[in-house]
Amino acid sequence: VLSGCAIIVRGQPRGGPPPERQINLSNIRAGAIARRAAQGQPDTKDIPDEPWAFQAREFLRKKLIGKEVCFTVEIKTAIGREYGMVYLGRDTTGENIAESLVNEGLATVRREGIRGNK
Repeated sequence: VLSGCAIIVRGQPRGGPPPERQINLSNIRAGAIARRAAQGQPDTKDIPDEPWAFQAREFLRKKLIGKEVCFTVEIKTAIGREYGMVYLGRDTTGENIAESLVNEGLATVRREGIRGNK
């Protein structure tokens, strides 16, 4: 679990290390985790946690680590970042993780960049 809206999904090992993919949860926004300033770059500075960032990451960590999940990729960007939905269990009938984060008040639904009906 990288943050409240990004996880690494690891496949089953088959004769070597298991394949991994980073999945960013579609259409939600969770607070960003703190980052330290880059060493040797004087123009950068420490960035603190945004509100509820730690709690959102911990919620995902407790819910997902060691569990079987199913995911669908909705968008893949030009730089290879994948956005999609993650479900607890073997198929898409399981708990929708993004929905659970929003229901718990740990993430918000993204409104920017979404086209509406005019």
